[in-house]
Formats: sequence, structure tokens, C-alpha cells
Amino acid sequence: MKNRINGHELGFEVLRGKGPSLLLIHGLGLDRSIWREMAEKHLRGYQVILPDIRGHGESPATIGVTRIGDLAEDMLRLMDFLEIEKVVVGGHSMGGYIALAMAYQHADRLAGLGLIASRATADTPEAKHSRVKMIEEIQKRGSRVLAESLAPQLSHDPHIQEKAYAIIEKTSPAGLIGALHALAERPSRLAFLPEIPVPSQVVAGGDDQIVPLAEAKEMARLLSNCSYLEIPAAGHTPMFETPEILGEGLRSFIETCFPES
Repeated sequence: MKNRINGHELGFEVLRGKGPSLLLIHGLGLDRSIWREMAEKHLRGYQVILPDIRGHGESPATIGVTRIGDLAEDMLRLMDFLEIEKVVVGGHSMGGYIALAMAYQHADRLAGLGLIASRATADTPEAKHSRVKMIEEIQKRGSRVLAESLAPQLSHDPHIQEKAYAIIEKTSPAGLIGALHALAERPSRLAFLPEIPVPSQVVAGGDDQIVPLAEAKEMARLLSNCSYLEIPAAGHTPMFETPEILGEGLRSFIETCFPES
């Protein structure tokens, strides 16, 4: 499904249920399909909203500079379009930065904040430089250059690497470049973490090659009302590697955020 949201086309789907609403946001180079199997099997009964961020999946890239805050605004306007007042938002990796921006901009629209294999810091100068180099390589060689670099970092499982590679490779170069610029320019949200007024959950993979456990634990410590879920068998993609554990963790968190349900 695709509709005009916040001034541009946005692809999304809604898995209908009578329970509370859960908005799941994917990360760099991926799309909403990463959540589908886990959600259909382990989140039945909830209304699960799966969007494609700008330049990914069914959502075309937009002209001009895109910031993480703009992507957060897209999610808030999607909620308006669907006539949903409050959601539990769960963001994976880059999706976690978008979820944090939603909390920063409109915490009143959130019932809970889930950060899955994500972080709250800004890019280091070295990371920014790496993103600039990656943008240059994508301009020369296309999306497969990011697929070649990123897919092996997501999981040690060759099947999951192949699945991620295929999604990243088909993502438009313009979409990847826009997202990389947004990542490089994102602000740190560390100082904001203790001020977040809604329940939060940090999900960390014991084998994550991108977000170290120590960083995830520190983020959980700074959040004022946080549950911490460490999944030893997961890397950076627990929705693929350990879907049942992640699904059950999200179910438990949703019940905390919507106790009346």
C-alpha cells in the first residue's frame, strides 16, 4: 500500500488486530519486509504498522536534504492518516534513531519506545568520514557496494546475509545516499534519554557486530523507565535470527505500555 503522507509517497502496510498499535521502523538499506514474518507469527492480535522510510521499499527517495527528524515527522503523519492517537514504536538500528526523534518531537503520541539493536549517540568524525566515502562509492558502483559492506555485519548466518543483501541491493542509490546523509548529521540523544516520559525497552544482541553490548546497557541505564532484553544468540537482526524471542519480548513490553488491554 502507498499513500501521500507528509507531502510525498510513503509505502506501508497494516497487519490488523484488535489490540494496541505497534509501529515498527526498519533500518538503513532494508525495508518493511524484515518485520513481516515475525509480526505475523508472534505479534498476532495487535495492530502492527510497517512503513518503508523514504527511499526504501515502496517509498521513493525525495529531493533535497532529509534529516532524521523529517523521517520521524513522516511516521507521525502516517499515524494521523491511520487515525491512531498513540503507538508503541519499535525502531531497528537507524529506525531507532527515528523512534528517538519521534519521542523528542512528540512524546505525547507514544505509549512506549523500543530501541532494537540501536544507539542514541551521534556519528563520530570517523563514522561520518566512512559515510561520505560510502556515498562516493554508491555514486560510482550503485547500491550493491553497501550491500557488500553491510550484509556481513548484520549476522553470521549466511542465509540471513543473503536475504539482507538482496533487500539492500534493490534499494535505490538515491534512497541510500539520502539515508546516509541523515545518519551522518543526526544529533546525539544521550542527554535526552533520562527525560523520555514513556516506558522504554532496549533490545541487544549478544553477537551484534555494530552496536556493542556495553553501549546498549549504558543506554538502558540512562533511560528512566527501561526494560533491557539481551538476546545472546542474536546479532544485529534479531527479527531474523531470534524472531520468537524478540516477538515475545515486544508482546511483554506492549502489555506494560497498555496495561488496560
